[in-house]
Amino acid sequence: MTALSKIRDEGFNVELEGDRFKITPSSKLTENQRDFLKSHKAEIIGELKSLLVLCYSPSGLVYEIEARDQNHADFLKRMNPKRTNYVK
Repeated sequence: MTALSKIRDEGFNVELEGDRFKITPSSKLTENQRDFLKSHKAEIIGELKSLLVLCYSPSGLVYEIEARDQNHADFLKRMNPKRTNYVK
């Protein structure tokens, strides 16, 4: 189990905000969970960044989508390869 999935499985939402992450509801975190997050900060940020996938619309617009997990990220990458010929 990854650090990100561990904290999400405990009922928290974790989002990437720049080079930091945001936990909600932070008021529910125990001291042990806060220590866990501090000691796994780099790992969690790396996991969150790996779940960001660029998806392309038929007209060439680019959207950054956060996948649910690594399997979903891999699926999005396969289904949304960058195209060079867009509909105008």
